Amino acid sequence: MGFLNTFASTLAAAAFVSAQHDSGAKLDKPTLHDNLDYFKQGIIDNLPETNFNYELQAAGTIPDDCNKVATGQVYNDVNYSPAHFDIFNVHYDDCGDPWVFCHHKQSPITIDSMARQFGKLPVQMRQWIRHIVDVPADSGWAFEFDGTVTFLDPKDDMMPVIVHETGHSLDLSGAYTDQPMSSSDRWWDNYNQDPNVPDTYSSTNAVEDVAQNTVVAVFNENYPGGFAAVEPDYEKVSHQYYTLISEAIDVGQGNNLFKPGQSAQCTHRMAPTDPVPVGGAKKRGMRERRGAAPVVGLSKNVTEIVTKRDGARKRSDCSLRW
Repeated sequence: MGFLNTFASTLAAAAFVSAQHDSGAKLDKPTLHDNLDYFKQGIIDNLPETNFNYELQAAGTIPDDCNKVATGQVYNDVNYSPAHFDIFNVHYDDCGDPWVFCHHKQSPITIDSMARQFGKLPVQMRQWIRHIVDVPADSGWAFEFDGTVTFLDPKDDMMPVIVHETGHSLDLSGAYTDQPMSSSDRWWDNYNQDPNVPDTYSSTNAVEDVAQNTVVAVFNENYPGGFAAVEPDYEKVSHQYYTLISEAIDVGQGNNLFKPGQSAQCTHRMAPTDPVPVGGAKKRGMRERRGAAPVVGLSKNVTEIVTKRDGARKRSDCSLRW
């Protein structure tokens, strides 16, 4: 009976730990604010732009993950014709391999605006993003899917949203030592030491709390005086965002993932997904093609980031809206 009692106690303890680490469960701590808009401008002003240029790919193909987003395979209520996208290779000075953007022809912002904003991310954060998709919609919404980030009704001043969605990929795709961060002992141990979460959306669950604290951490590392300069109650969430900063330094190869300019060139990249034919597109001979060739794979100068996300785990289930 002693063995059975010990075994039962062990199972109960394991179940308790598992329950404590349910990254999808709603968090019940009070919030500091309704949202994080009060330091949006601080992030925009203090993350420098990265020089870039871009080229339009020849029509007829679209990256597979962009196609999945466009055709409702990620969210069934997100549906667009793949033929209505322009595909761009966006080159930044700090990475020899371009990012492939899928820009809807009717998007409310230009490809220049989308590329400029994305380029403000420090490169060691940016390299954890596979594709950028932007589309028109009746209201603003963003979500992340295996490193591909989609912006519905995007704006010219949405840096906190870009940081948030990148935070999902850092967390769920394996950027940190503790993987995924949102269900790790380290995260929950530190979360439990704070009396609050940053804002209302942070309380959705641990996955969203990590993503919102990524925004806080990036602000803290780049704004003069840090988060404490604008938030008198910063200590009430400090264990959360300082945990992310600590991990960002641990895995930054001597740098801090959240600070721009510390790494001259990207070292790792998520590879673009293979191009697939756009439905209804006519086959063209090489002489008929106009534009750049689709990007396939990565150069030998960077190490490919291979994620282990599969099935439902590929989608962060983010519903950040504005």
